[in-house]
Amino acid sequence: MYRRIRRPKDQEEYYLRLTDQSEFGIFSTFKDVFMAAGVIGFMEKRKREFSSSLEGIDWHRFNLETDETIINAVAISDSKNPKLVNTDEETFNEKVQIFEEYAAAGVEILYKKVMEDPKKAINLYIEYIMSMETETTTKERNLKDIADLLTF
Repeated sequence: MYRRIRRPKDQEEYYLRLTDQSEFGIFSTFKDVFMAAGVIGFMEKRKREFSSSLEGIDWHRFNLETDETIINAVAISDSKNPKLVNTDEETFNEKVQIFEEYAAAGVEILYKKVMEDPKKAINLYIEYIMSMETETTTKERNLKDIADLLTF
């Protein structure tokens, strides 16, 4: 029933380098990159549509208690449609596509930030995440909106 999670074909190098443990990769799996990138794309309010994709990530690799909750929150906040928490195939495809588009934009941001100096990739990633936490913009209101939506 659930399809594989898509990644843009032109972003293969980003995923490979961000997970390359023998070099400066800071993530263990493509799924981890995808989830971080989706949140970053959402926080930066950037989405990217794409048509051709790499081999998809198997949905069964995702944690339904954490990963799906984040995907649901982002999709609901973006679409303003609380019915996206439903588990039928149509709503699954809609919410995943929203998150895929945020991840497609977010992985570009993530890659540029952390591979600016690969030897310091983990520190650059932490600094970037911390900078998002301290910003006082509409991003904080978006997080509050997500929290409010999750408590319905």
